[in-house]
Amino acid sequence: MCKVEHVQKRLGELGMVPPEQDEALLATMLQGARRYLLARIGQDELPEDAEVIVVDIAAGEYLLWRQGKGDLDGFEAEYAIRQMSQGDTSITYAVANEGGNPTEVLVQRLLNPPEAVINRWRRMRW
Repeated sequence: MCKVEHVQKRLGELGMVPPEQDEALLATMLQGARRYLLARIGQDELPEDAEVIVVDIAAGEYLLWRQGKGDLDGFEAEYAIRQMSQGDTSITYAVANEGGNPTEVLVQRLLNPPEAVINRWRRMRW
């Protein structure tokens, strides 16, 4: 199961170290990301290998929240790593090649995982 520590680690990989007082906020964002992905794939239980996507969505929500507050001091998306792997899932962020604001591109990539990845777990509900 996804934990706040996983979101903190992912944010650290991206160059953002959230303060301790944001742990409750990260937990709320993690729960929201989990519910969002479950609704999107039409399942009641989250597949274990989908947890990396939940962590990415929660990290994206946190960065978007910080960006909305104008509080991304010290965060430079240009220096964020471009590829991450967890288990058999690998995600590449081509921030530098897409134009536009690199932070916004990264946040959108985190919030919107590729459909091919989501379709792996999608179930139809009648």
